[in-house]
Amino acid sequence: MIFQLFIFCGIYLFVFLILYHCSKRNISAKSAFFLELSILFVSIYLHLYLAVLTPSGDSVYFSDIMTRLTEEPFFGFYERTGITYPPLFNYTFFCLGKLLKLLHLPFNWRFRSFIFCIKLPGILCEFLMALIIYRTARKYLPENKRYLSLFLILVNPGYLMVTSYISQVDALYSFFVLLTLFLIANRHLKTAYFTFAAGILFKFQTLFIGPVLLLAIIEQVILHDFSLRRFFTHLFAGLSAIACMVLSYIPFLYDFHVGLSAQMGLTHNFTSSVEGYGRASTNAYNFWTLLGYNLKYDSEYFGPLPCRVWGIIFIVLLVMLCGVFFFFAIRTDRRHLCRPLAASLYPMFAAFIVSGIFCFSMRMMARYLYPAVVLLIYAYALKPTKKRLFCTLSFSVAFFLNVWCDFMVYPYAEYRKELILPYLISFYMLGCFLGLCGTIICEIKELQKNEAQER
Repeated sequence: MIFQLFIFCGIYLFVFLILYHCSKRNISAKSAFFLELSILFVSIYLHLYLAVLTPSGDSVYFSDIMTRLTEEPFFGFYERTGITYPPLFNYTFFCLGKLLKLLHLPFNWRFRSFIFCIKLPGILCEFLMALIIYRTARKYLPENKRYLSLFLILVNPGYLMVTSYISQVDALYSFFVLLTLFLIANRHLKTAYFTFAAGILFKFQTLFIGPVLLLAIIEQVILHDFSLRRFFTHLFAGLSAIACMVLSYIPFLYDFHVGLSAQMGLTHNFTSSVEGYGRASTNAYNFWTLLGYNLKYDSEYFGPLPCRVWGIIFIVLLVMLCGVFFFFAIRTDRRHLCRPLAASLYPMFAAFIVSGIFCFSMRMMARYLYPAVVLLIYAYALKPTKKRLFCTLSFSVAFFLNVWCDFMVYPYAEYRKELILPYLISFYMLGCFLGLCGTIICEIKELQKNEAQER
């Protein structure tokens, strides 16, 4: 499995280098279109091929969820099953289950048609993300470079493995994470409140980008064009998004026929999800794996404090550092308090928060790096620089190394503290994060330099 890991990484990097070399030449529009079409067809083939293989990961688990969602009432669902996925995830697979019943497809993982349908929502979301990025690339990238962003997302080996083979749902909430940043960058903030809420209702990890949404509110609502009327309209939109989140839970928490409420309250679903997998690192190759704390309980002490406390401290420090980046990115001089934040920095800040939490917080799994990669691809499409491209490529490789080792090489039962490869990947992962920090700092300095030259 380790040999296959390096073979796949080598093939991915080799093909990318060929495409990058082509992008440096003045190829014709016809050749660029042919490359885009080739990437699309290769991606479709790979997704379809992997989607019908023998199920792995949570495929069998999802089949049980669909059976219970379609045959049992929503009320008391969380109490009966102990499942912590939020409502939109449940509604999605409820609708999918009803469709399969309508088509008379059996809920049995031995049938390839059923396994393909289980994986289909994630695959569709991945292609929707590719559509958003390609539309952005058409606006900001020259014709001979657009296919690079398409390749980075559609033939990403980590995405192919997680979405099409392992059958995880990270593409569902990552699509809404990307859509939220797309709306923020295009200054459609009110709509972003609802896409952010939808992402949370698919998976609570969407909350990682919450600080960036807050910074966008500060910049777009308070610092620029402030008025009480505009402030209250945004407040109403935000409260409406929260109300929609609460309403989505009601069928699971209240029985309208007999007027009973579930014993588990509204917050229990969130707290039980956060408290699950209480390890310093759950096979995520990050700072804690580098220290030898992979799969150790987060209640163990590191120095004077438990690991879980260090995780909270790191999150606070990451948010504060993101705020510092934001302050220097909008600050000009004493005469002008602030300038509008460059739209291309928003996905960089979001990728910084997501990857920083992955590297330093508690209870991280390999898959939690998923949205950071697509955010970096989007950031490259917005502003195609070599540094952003290098960050995107390095994170793509890091993500694949994480998920391949987690599922194929060192699952929980096989992991041992003496293994060398997890330490090397953890070191590489931290290097990727530092490279991202350096890229953001360089771009902020470039903004300040350009501002000084204009004055």
